Amino acid sequence: MPIKPEPAAPPAAATPAAAPSPDDDPRPAARRPLPLPLRHRVVLIAAALVVGFATARHDRDGFDAAPVKIATPAAAAARAPAGAPPAAADAPYFAESWVSPVPHVPAAHSSAICPLPGGELLATWYGGTREGAADVAVYTARRAPGAAGWSRPEVAVDRAIAQVELDRVIKKVGNAVIFPDHSGTLWMVYVSVSVGGWSGSALNVKTSVDNGRTWGPSRRLTISPFFNLSTLVRNKPIFASDGRIGLPVYHELALKFPQVLWLTPKPAGGMLEYRLRSLAAKTGLIQPSLVPLGGDRVLMMLRDRRRERRMHTAYSEDNGWTWSDAAPSNLPNPDSALDAVRLPDGRILAVYNHAHSGRENLRLAVSPDAGRTWRAGPVLEAAAGREFSYPYLVNDAAGRIHLTYTWQRERIKHIEFNVAWLDRQLRQEVAAQQ
Repeated sequence: MPIKPEPAAPPAAATPAAAPSPDDDPRPAARRPLPLPLRHRVVLIAAALVVGFATARHDRDGFDAAPVKIATPAAAAARAPAGAPPAAADAPYFAESWVSPVPHVPAAHSSAICPLPGGELLATWYGGTREGAADVAVYTARRAPGAAGWSRPEVAVDRAIAQVELDRVIKKVGNAVIFPDHSGTLWMVYVSVSVGGWSGSALNVKTSVDNGRTWGPSRRLTISPFFNLSTLVRNKPIFASDGRIGLPVYHELALKFPQVLWLTPKPAGGMLEYRLRSLAAKTGLIQPSLVPLGGDRVLMMLRDRRRERRMHTAYSEDNGWTWSDAAPSNLPNPDSALDAVRLPDGRILAVYNHAHSGRENLRLAVSPDAGRTWRAGPVLEAAAGREFSYPYLVNDAAGRIHLTYTWQRERIKHIEFNVAWLDRQLRQEVAAQQ
């Protein structure tokens, strides 16, 4: 510890105290701390950023092996909980509803939906005066089995709640996803920002043991050595047979790239451990969507923030542990979120904005060959100068498909349909082109 100088004698009343001088330091010159020149400090800070970024990009985790098996929609339906509704009939089915009411908040965005035991649905999104505002909260609403409408929105977490639970300054909250683990505990992973914009984000977890009616306190995940900043979430996870959950996340600060966060729940609920796996993918691709293909194969679909503006795909042959290089598909992507699911017959269904710029339409597409080629399908929304974005797609145990999305940045909309309706729409489009 440096030796403190002896206190100087009090100055005379009429003489102002002199400012301390380095020459007054009683320590020998060789023992005094030498301030680094500014250029050296800049170099050290830059080096710390590079090392932190490289570690985040190529982080090695503590797991010994890849997951053994990833559940597909067919397997999930086979182990549906008691009380789940029967499989959907073959007749085409299509229905629309509003998740968020009017009036609710001026702006609503980034929704997710989760089927619950017994056929109930739970949705989440964030809303406030505008994206990134201090009054933004993460809301939930539920729909009872057979009901046409949704419950009144309830606040799951907002800036004030997060500040208390995380014991740190929170500037805003954002994207959230919800999903169950193997024990039936419901998880919510949401984004919070303490400094800067979305590139300064961190991830937090809340859990519920009563299907999202009440939530436990938030826990911040320390997953990045890059000052634990710039990890965000958008899409649903995949589930391994050993209980691990592979949550697709992405890095936004400086170079942008996809990652998979592997969560290991405790048998009785809660978090045992978590590890981050980075991908050897091209930068500029974010918001990965994961689709189990059966066997050991998983498809990843990616939003393109670069000039190419194409939806990209990558493949894993070991249950999401390692990945191929991402390659462009034949579908456009106007730097916007997308999502996909595997249908019971093996086809892949995607929902996306069919354009190279703008989000003025929302469309379905189908792939018969695990995402290698795509056929554009029915248009769900289209209006010049409007926005329909951030879709979130899930299968339920009854065989129906649920979609929520941002409707003109004002509300959250829900669409429910079955494969019979989808196939009818595809046939009608083929007939119209002949």
